[in-house]
Amino acid sequence: MFHFLKRLFVDIGVDLGTANTVVYVGHKGYVVNEPSVIAYRKGKEIIAVGHPAKEMLGKTHKGITVIRPLADGVIADFVAGEEMIKSFIKQSNIPRFLINRILIGVPTGVTSVEKRAVVESAELAGARKVFLVSEPMAAAIGVGVNVLGSNANMIVDIGGGTTDIAVINYGGLVVDNTIRVAGDEMNESIIRFAKYELNLRIGESTAERIKIENASLANGESRPFLIKGLDVHDGIPRQVELGNHVFEEVFQDVLASITNAIMMTLDKLPPELASDVIDRGIILTGGGALLDGLDAYLRNKVNLPVSRPSNALFCVAEGTRKILENFEMYKPVLFS
Repeated sequence: MFHFLKRLFVDIGVDLGTANTVVYVGHKGYVVNEPSVIAYRKGKEIIAVGHPAKEMLGKTHKGITVIRPLADGVIADFVAGEEMIKSFIKQSNIPRFLINRILIGVPTGVTSVEKRAVVESAELAGARKVFLVSEPMAAAIGVGVNVLGSNANMIVDIGGGTTDIAVINYGGLVVDNTIRVAGDEMNESIIRFAKYELNLRIGESTAERIKIENASLANGESRPFLIKGLDVHDGIPRQVELGNHVFEEVFQDVLASITNAIMMTLDKLPPELASDVIDRGIILTGGGALLDGLDAYLRNKVNLPVSRPSNALFCVAEGTRKILENFEMYKPVLFS
């Protein structure tokens, strides 16, 4: 009887990202892959979450507020964050009373206050127990790295709000570094470039679309693309054609920050682990790792092998799935 009841309860894994949230539900697989955006009317009436809310960014009247409840990888607006988490879990069609454990990936540099905010949001969403795991640890497990073994592996997880860097072995983080520079700053770089170099005003959604569809650091023939916006001086709609070779210049500050953070992490590495990192190189994960040519760019800068798995965007969520399926084995890697 006990085992029958135990099978009724469901574990949920969440990659709660600044830009995107992925939810894994036991026995169902991945049920949510949505932007971390929520829209509500005055009086806090929720009208949209995820993709529908993101479509409203920058397009609504004053009576509707559209926000991203997470900033730099953690919950910045507690009420909106709680509602967003509850909405995403509701999409999984799991009754609240059947939710058992919720495992959530968070940045390595998260504070105790920020941890508490995440845990309380998940508890209010219906979780009996809430566990947290560092995003690079979850990403490493998701890629298939043996994080419990003696060999050291270096993970660089580039999300929307943070870049998490860690060297992992024996089930722990030997060295780690979190910088609050990642995909969102790339969007901001495009907005600034358009304003100061092209005299165009563009919004956050437009900048992100340009990044996803056109951004590249790869060598080779430049591909043309259009930036459409409002003229800074007269407000008239205008478009400018550019070649995608421009992005190394546009992203230079962001790329320098990520490269420097990697170098600083390597500098803290115990000498005995140097050979492991030289042999295995760096594994890039997260949505930011999808930037075309980023692996080759970093390879040239740090002089180490750099690889990007095919499931880079889902590595953290996949890691939560594997942890939940082998919970006792991976329990030591979770935050205490």
